[in-house]
Amino acid sequence: MFKVFSLLIVIAAHSAFAQDTLKVLFVYGSKPMAKGEKKLFGGIHGGHVSLQYKDAFASFIRKGSLHIFPRKEKHSGIMIEKDMNFRLDTSVSKYLIIDVPINSTQAMALDSIITSRLDAPTYDYAFCGFRCASSAYEMMASAGIYKHYSNRKIKLKYFYPKLLRKRMLKEARKKHWKIIYREGSKMRKWEKD
Repeated sequence: MFKVFSLLIVIAAHSAFAQDTLKVLFVYGSKPMAKGEKKLFGGIHGGHVSLQYKDAFASFIRKGSLHIFPRKEKHSGIMIEKDMNFRLDTSVSKYLIIDVPINSTQAMALDSIITSRLDAPTYDYAFCGFRCASSAYEMMASAGIYKHYSNRKIKLKYFYPKLLRKRMLKEARKKHWKIIYREGSKMRKWEKD
């Protein structure tokens, strides 16, 4: 009996600390430099953040009208992009993917958080509220990957993608995490790190 109990503890400990990887995708903000190029939401200080979810990427997005302050009625959701949709969106974009080492407990927690929010968003999308960067950080913090702050502090600290990207890029370089970087179209002016 003791051997079985010991084996179960070893298996549980191993699965809790097994190495997994979370891919965090950052699309850089930009503005057009040539005729025919379209303006994008946020311009040079825009961009986007998505978190790996199963075989795709999950993005916190606005649904419906854009407003300045959060409302009780949630105009938000999580969009899942995979395969061709992901490749089309990033075919001309400047982007960065950071591989964040996480354990299996954190991976399961993040998967559960994203799954539960697909049909029931936790908060509204608002200019002075949660947007893609602050939501990405909040979901990672809720899964135990990063330190959890108050929602107010998260919204201020990661107001737009570059703020989160710079923090994670610095950490990735220091800890030697895998980084995938792609230059964007020469027809656009891209934000810099």
